[in-house]
Amino acid sequence: MKRCVPIILGLALSLTAQESNTSSTTTVDINGNRVADGPTISQTKSANESQTTVTTRSINGGTVPMEKVEERLVRNDSSGKVTERIVRKYDPQGNPLPPVRQVIEEQKRPDGGSTVQSTTYSSDINGNTQITEKSVTDTQKNASGETSETVVERPTVNGFQTVEKQSQVVTKQGNNYAAESTTYRSDGNGGFYAAVRQTTEHTVQGSEVSDNSAEYERGASGELQLHGQTVTKTVTRPDGSQDAVVDVYSRNVPGTVSGNESGLKLQERQEIESAPGPGKTMVQTVSVRRPTVSDPGTLGPPRQLSQTVCKGDCKPAAEPASKP
Repeated sequence: MKRCVPIILGLALSLTAQESNTSSTTTVDINGNRVADGPTISQTKSANESQTTVTTRSINGGTVPMEKVEERLVRNDSSGKVTERIVRKYDPQGNPLPPVRQVIEEQKRPDGGSTVQSTTYSSDINGNTQITEKSVTDTQKNASGETSETVVERPTVNGFQTVEKQSQVVTKQGNNYAAESTTYRSDGNGGFYAAVRQTTEHTVQGSEVSDNSAEYERGASGELQLHGQTVTKTVTRPDGSQDAVVDVYSRNVPGTVSGNESGLKLQERQEIESAPGPGKTMVQTVSVRRPTVSDPGTLGPPRQLSQTVCKGDCKPAAEPASKP
């Protein structure tokens, strides 16, 4: 499985009763000229509902929808809550495709643990609906952290069968935590093999947040091997601005800098600046440094990749979305 590392750290909403924002991204060529418009993302949220709409430019220069996600809270009480999520996708011409509906039921326990059951329904072009996935996540909490087990079922020729399992252990100490999750996939013969393992170390020291994430994938021998690593350091200032430096390490990347002690090579360094702008805006600029062809042993100068402008109720994402 190819490991994907996002270039941009997303802008997060800061929402209370009812707030909204809209963000748009432009990319930059090697000469610093803006050459393409990225998708525009509009988000609104109230106490019981939220909606996210992604639009883009069509080949004719107009604006067409790419995806719309609607979420509403069906029930929320002391025993748990039920949430309904509908995902609507569109083809390149903006024509709607069959929607996907997801019902998420969470049951809380007195000990702080929970059981979350998610059922996904898909429709065909004729409007017929069928269940395409079921998952159950059981979480146990204790004084030092939590553990969770997830079982995923999908339809097969023999009916619904478990095709994937995931286990996660999170150990917390104050604002710091360490997380390890392992995904097991069916081998087709009734057994399961470890396919992916991810680890994260999250530390907070004053205004600086550090995240060291590693991913292990199954190698040719069948054993899990270190495949990639991302080290992120984020500094938040009193005015709400942030500077983040993201070092991305990979295996067998030609023409890259000799990497860390794990044997990985530094593929690139992302420099991300997020700062409040005029009129209730947040501007995020992403630059990257990569090894040059003439000198593959060192990183070249920073080159701006993109700029995202968020208007409305925005703030930079201070922590990764994978935080437990």
